[in-house]
Amino acid sequence: MIEFDLKPMFSPQSIAIIGASSDESKIGGRPLYMLKQIGFKGEIFPVNPKYEEIAGYRCLPDIQSLPEHIDLAIIAVKSNAVLSSLELLAARSIKSAVIFSSGFAEVGAEGIEMQNKLTEFIKKSGIPVAGPNCNGFTNLKENVIASFSPVNLDQVDPIAFISQSGAVATVTTKLIRDIGCGYQYLVGTGNEAGVDFFDYVNYFAQQQEVKVIGGYLEGARNKESMERALASCLENEKPLVLLKVGNSEKGADAATSHTGSLAGNSAIYSSYLKKKNVIQVNSEEELVDTLALFNNAKLPSSFGDVALVTGSGGAGIIMADKCEEYGVPLAKLQPETTAKLKDLLPSFAAFGNPIDVTAQVLQTLDNLFESIEVILNDDNVGTVVYYMQLWDHLAPTFIPRLEQIAANTDKTFIVCWSGVADETKQKFRESDFCWMPTPSRTIRALKNINEYNRTRLTGSYKKFSSEERMTVPQALEAVFGNANEHTGKTYLAKYGISVPTGKVVTSKQDAVNTAEEIGYPVVMKIASEQIAHKSDAGGVKINVKSDLEVKAAYDEIWTNAKNYNPNAQLEGILVEKMIEDGIEVIIGSVQDPLFGPCILFGIGGIFVEVFNDVVLRPAPLTREDAYEMVQSIKGYTILKGARGKGPYDIAALVETLVKISEFSFDQSEWLKELDINPVIVHEKGKGVTAVDALIVGNEKKVSHSTPAIEAVR
Repeated sequence: MIEFDLKPMFSPQSIAIIGASSDESKIGGRPLYMLKQIGFKGEIFPVNPKYEEIAGYRCLPDIQSLPEHIDLAIIAVKSNAVLSSLELLAARSIKSAVIFSSGFAEVGAEGIEMQNKLTEFIKKSGIPVAGPNCNGFTNLKENVIASFSPVNLDQVDPIAFISQSGAVATVTTKLIRDIGCGYQYLVGTGNEAGVDFFDYVNYFAQQQEVKVIGGYLEGARNKESMERALASCLENEKPLVLLKVGNSEKGADAATSHTGSLAGNSAIYSSYLKKKNVIQVNSEEELVDTLALFNNAKLPSSFGDVALVTGSGGAGIIMADKCEEYGVPLAKLQPETTAKLKDLLPSFAAFGNPIDVTAQVLQTLDNLFESIEVILNDDNVGTVVYYMQLWDHLAPTFIPRLEQIAANTDKTFIVCWSGVADETKQKFRESDFCWMPTPSRTIRALKNINEYNRTRLTGSYKKFSSEERMTVPQALEAVFGNANEHTGKTYLAKYGISVPTGKVVTSKQDAVNTAEEIGYPVVMKIASEQIAHKSDAGGVKINVKSDLEVKAAYDEIWTNAKNYNPNAQLEGILVEKMIEDGIEVIIGSVQDPLFGPCILFGIGGIFVEVFNDVVLRPAPLTREDAYEMVQSIKGYTILKGARGKGPYDIAALVETLVKISEFSFDQSEWLKELDINPVIVHEKGKGVTAVDALIVGNEKKVSHSTPAIEAVR
């Protein structure tokens, strides 16, 4: 896979504009005039045979007239002329290009064919190409504008933003401007025929001046590119904040297994991105708020909880409620901190957390600012949020003191100042402390940076290696369509997964003999590739305790299965040892087009789809991955032991998850879905047992087999 060199694209010393226009309102004219306006220091070469000169620049008649080795070409011509233009530019040794032109994959079959040819040329030539069908990019620190969208030039911060929607990029530019920040890098990725979303992430993660990267993501195009970019973010400690959309559960209704119906695109992305310490947000507002905090606030180098300082009891309650809602822990102040505050604040102030300094403290501002510093010096405190509202007339007094406090601490210090006039907001933009506009928005964004920082300080991404395997890879025969339960369990047993002793029988007497051999009580189930959910078909009998009950169950199961699906091929009846009680969980895997085999885990049984208490991770898993999955579900408290029961065998459950992930990873060429529901987790030290298993292969088998076995009566 190509790793593009994007430096010529974002830091060009020379720019050619193919299809340049003298009309500022056209896409071939806007970048030229904006480059002139912003004061781009490099060379600019407009190309269009209609003009001899545009905006004071000599206009060249054709691409062949360009000098060689130009850093960046902006292509604004009709779609059917794009590829030929790029070929001519390659002959001039162009170093990068951006294609504004539309009319490619977004318009249908003809456009898809043109885009495929474009992609082939990009791969062959190695030229990094942005677009097509994109609104381009900016690097305002270096006065580079390769875009036709409006650009905000008066606020530039070390923030990079990448968007798979040009419109969303434009909207977030306005939203983040409203809270005092601006993007240095802004990229609209377009159709990504060449450079994709995560290629940009990878580049920005390596730029020393970039503090935080934001993005609007509909979907990744290449897992290798994504892996490389996220590893770069971790290595360089660059926060990545994503608004991931397109989270519908497409295709879930057609899934064969419980796993398939529960495993949506959203769940897989969410679990994967969380593992990589990517901050995931749910709205444009949360996105820009989080970017602003990362840009303006310091991240503490050690742990500490949050102290809320306010002159309004109501605002303190709002923030405290939001802290509880978002899982942001409030700090317990040390006794010496409280004692100092009592010396500084009015006697009727609230000295818990939130700390209500009251409006009275405005009469003694030095005491207020000293109180904030005292709280910041508490070892239990990692973040202080100071809230005030209105009082624009106090801004000239407050701003220098708040800047001083922010400069003198290595902890996170946020000023939430609500209801101020535009003039005061402008002063905040010019100041050196972190400002947020409302209590709720502050705590929501704070939750994101706290989670990122905690993971940054305690964890690191651990790659899977063959030395960590718990199982020996097996070359198993591919399954096409559904395998019966016994076949599925046989496959799992080869990977060291505990399954009940059992056998498929084709007569009542064989059923009796098998039950006596393995010992009562037993479970009896229909064995058929065409009946995936046996309980729905009346094809399961549990706690069968005698020869007489075995015979009756055999007849009933067979009859029910025939009535449920007259066309099903009944291979026999599975007789198994009845497994003792425990906690029922579900473990499964699905094949995702991007991530490959993904492992699902959650509380199982018949209510798995009701509670939907599940988590997904791409395979294979490490022990750490598996244990984290177990801990992450709400049902973890049950597994640990609750109401006098348990604890259950979490260690064996973790091992089973790892083994199933290795099975799914090894068999990924043919395995479509795996559904083990339930897996019984026994008491601690007694292991786990997979009591049901559905394996689904990628293709339906063409049947040339003999007629189904009839029951022997």
